[in-house]
Amino acid sequence: MTTWLHDTFPGHEVNLAFARGLPADAFFEGLREQNREPLARGEADGWAWAVHDMLDEEDDDYEDVDYGRLCPQGAEVVVFVTEPCSAKAHGPHLAYYRDGRTTLFFSFETFRQQRAGDNPDYLSAELFAAGVIGPGAECQEWKDGVHDCYEHDDADELRLVRSIADAFGLPSPPLAALPPVPSPLDAPPVATAPVAAAPLGAVSGTCPVVAPGTYAVHARGIDVTGLAAACADAGYPARTQGESGGWAWVTWDAAAVRGAEVSQLAGFLTGFRYDERFGGPDRVETVFLAGTSACACPHGQNYSVQHCEDHPFQFLNSRGGFGRTYFNVGRGRETRRHGDLLVRELLAAGIIGREAPAYDADPAFNADGALTMRIIADHFGLPATT
Repeated sequence: MTTWLHDTFPGHEVNLAFARGLPADAFFEGLREQNREPLARGEADGWAWAVHDMLDEEDDDYEDVDYGRLCPQGAEVVVFVTEPCSAKAHGPHLAYYRDGRTTLFFSFETFRQQRAGDNPDYLSAELFAAGVIGPGAECQEWKDGVHDCYEHDDADELRLVRSIADAFGLPSPPLAALPPVPSPLDAPPVATAPVAAAPLGAVSGTCPVVAPGTYAVHARGIDVTGLAAACADAGYPARTQGESGGWAWVTWDAAAVRGAEVSQLAGFLTGFRYDERFGGPDRVETVFLAGTSACACPHGQNYSVQHCEDHPFQFLNSRGGFGRTYFNVGRGRETRRHGDLLVRELLAAGIIGREAPAYDADPAFNADGALTMRIIADHFGLPATT
């Protein structure tokens, strides 16, 4: 995307913006009022579009364009910021505004881990169907030490842009300039058939995945003796322990230990700190579950920052010393997550998505997060610790 826009507008760092639901002239004039004269513009398929400079260096205007001002009630604006920081060679950003609010925002560099806005999952169903998010979307060949993922960065970027354009029905030109370059990661579309999920009442009537007031760590790749010993050596002797179905597990009374500390330990067990003890890297995988309430502190909506020492994320899956996916559960908190390992199951259950129909039909749906916890347990095949 950056490449073809560079070729078309040499010497310019540009944004590509689309608007629907307001007159095209009003959209173009709104850009001019913010000192962003369109370098190119047009109308097609119900959208007005404009290419404009990201910054106005002549007038020392380095502020971002306020697209919310250009997006009144009933209008939509889709923006590709092609070079958010050209000096550091960062990838493009995508922002979608609706009724003047930021509905969706993500960076092309981290969109598989984090998306933000009023509804971070607004496009998740389409991106998952296109194979650009989900557990099979990221390149795994880099682990052989020979493959260079940068070799297919441009192709991956174009594939993402085409997925976004198709989802919104964005017009061509200017998107006609995108070359049809396939990604080496292309594969047949991932099946998106609904996942069979028990209704909330049935789940709530079964034994909970993790007991209230309890922290639990499940580990795969080591036995329960090794897991319990490692926890004890770290200063967190387990209250209970067990082993079943290929998983070892330990639990603690949440009132007796700091949740942030034991969830951090769950990640450490999979990383370099324990490589020698457990027989090498990438051997251990852990799942941390908290049978405590979600954090209500001011950081409670952040999904890249630990909420507080007393309220860890209620779910954390770690490998290689890093959290692959983590989030809180219930009342739609799953949209504020890091990682898309469970995106298929969450979409199919109606817990996340453009409209989240299950919540629309019943405001009390999954209020306690029991259905999400059951989805997590089923995905990993976790044994009960209660």
